[in-house]
Amino acid sequence: MSASRAAAQDRPYFDAAHETLEPGALRALQLERLRRVVARAYERSAAYRDLCRAADVAPGDIATPDDLRRLPLLEKAALRDAYPAGLRTCGLDEIIEVHSTSGTTGKPTPIWATRGDMDAWAERNARTMWMVGLRPGDLLQNCFGYGLPTSIGLQYGAQHAGIGVVPAGIGRHELLIDLIVDLGVTAVCTTPSYGLFLADKALERGIDLPRDSRLRVGIFGAEPWPESGRERLAAALGVDAFNEYGMGEFLGPGMAAECPVKRGMHVWSDHLLVECVDPETLEPVGDGERGELVWTSLTSESMAMIRYRSRDISSLTWEPCPCGRTHPRIGRITGRSDDALSIGGLIVFPSQIEEVLVRFDEFANNFCMVVELVDNLDRLTVQVEVRDLAGLTEEARETLAGRIAAGVKTAVGVTPRVELFDPFALPRMTSGQGKTACHRVDDRRPR
Repeated sequence: MSASRAAAQDRPYFDAAHETLEPGALRALQLERLRRVVARAYERSAAYRDLCRAADVAPGDIATPDDLRRLPLLEKAALRDAYPAGLRTCGLDEIIEVHSTSGTTGKPTPIWATRGDMDAWAERNARTMWMVGLRPGDLLQNCFGYGLPTSIGLQYGAQHAGIGVVPAGIGRHELLIDLIVDLGVTAVCTTPSYGLFLADKALERGIDLPRDSRLRVGIFGAEPWPESGRERLAAALGVDAFNEYGMGEFLGPGMAAECPVKRGMHVWSDHLLVECVDPETLEPVGDGERGELVWTSLTSESMAMIRYRSRDISSLTWEPCPCGRTHPRIGRITGRSDDALSIGGLIVFPSQIEEVLVRFDEFANNFCMVVELVDNLDRLTVQVEVRDLAGLTEEARETLAGRIAAGVKTAVGVTPRVELFDPFALPRMTSGQGKTACHRVDDRRPR
């Protein structure tokens, strides 16, 4: 390796000029780009122009950072109502790639991208790859779904940084395990649950990935996971585990990720402006306080993604980070403002249940929540996969179920029924939709 190449690999930042931009200069750049993107959206999207007129705001009204709050909040429904191209801000002659959200609550939302969007997407993901310690010579295996999902952005970013990629996707887990071991893969990106699934399947074949592979870095996203899950991922895969955040509406991965300090995920804020608001009042919360994340794309050439409500509950801080990056950080996603379950008057997030379950060695990485209305009262059932369930006596099963129920009661104030299942017996989500299945069943039959 030449001396110049070795020096390039040793540099701590992929793009030091932007990653360490002085906070005042970063905020000024955000305002400049915000004014530009709002003017573009207002001019080129009739649907967005109508939203602004209803809110009695025009591009010329955005003169200070505080004026951002005058702009209308964008809801998922607005994207569906404008289907398929109402919020597009360019012609089809400029589009070079199209992705899509899942469409689980209606028609899928097309995600349009110009050449400029693609270049910016690759740049943001390249920063993430470099930040978590990957360099040319590493080999990243992408175990997210390919096709209409946006996880290919991780591949684009790695390649932009000069890092090799194995575009493995999901499924055919035996092949995926062989690729990791035989090719000398050093990094993997996937959902936390699928990473643990691969580790379990490898052990069934007598393959201990921390011992038998060269894995050292894991990038995990697309579903919330508790801080206590980091040690589980590290032990199962032999990796330094990093949290990553992305939304399909913003081309998915490449929005925010952890640095080695791991005190939140840096938002690439020269491209994205994030607010944290009270989900009820929609007013800003204080630095570091929990609220709902609201996102604005500052550099999109193709879509008017301005003040979009993510429904993700997190926090936001501009507190300086020891890593030297000046971009603000969001906290771990603890739930969603629209999947919080009201059970007997108490609000419960699936991530709170997961936080309890990961403390049990018997837990086999997957669970489901079922909420039923029985005799006009809510009843929560937590279905839990358990390692070596067949080896437990009936008494041991009852004891374990009781301990889990007590842990959930302490954490959320609700005492659940607990049902135990063999590993892999419950539905698994491996395409970035999350691993918990939460059902509400109206059941008024006497019990």
